[in-house]
Amino acid sequence: MKKTLALLTALMMLALAPLSLAETVKLTENASGFDITVDLPAGATVSVQTNDDVPYTFVSFADETMPELYISVAPTEEYEEQTLADLSDDELDTLFAMLSADLDDPSYTMVTTAGGYECMVVEDNSATDSAIIALLYDGYFIQISVWNVNYDTLTDDDMTVAETMIDSLKIVEI
Repeated sequence: MKKTLALLTALMMLALAPLSLAETVKLTENASGFDITVDLPAGATVSVQTNDDVPYTFVSFADETMPELYISVAPTEEYEEQTLADLSDDELDTLFAMLSADLDDPSYTMVTTAGGYECMVVEDNSATDSAIIALLYDGYFIQISVWNVNYDTLTDDDMTVAETMIDSLKIVEI
């Protein structure tokens, strides 16, 4: 019985190991009047590319079973000085339609992070699976896109990786 319990405990610790946080990283450098920090999962590496003044931060893992992620911070004039909590249900539905335009079978839920930020989690419920976690802060969209290699179906564990990162998100005014 003790061996079985020890084995189950070891397996549980191994399953949770990829979700342990390795380090806090800053994702923006005064591009928008604020910086963003997130806690990266263990084993994650970061690379940043900028296209049209929008920084895209790619988070990848050596373990190919982990999801691919990218984080972008982009200004929007349409939602200047607003957050998702400020939007009506109709405005949220319009935003959902925009965010999910390229998805085959989208749905969304609203969540609040540990830091108190309201987020829209947009999931594609089709065979070409991906998800977007978006938040709106002072006229900027902060978005995490999540997918697997070959767009294999996202698992709950894949979504937990992204949700853990967005839950650790901190916006630091500069």
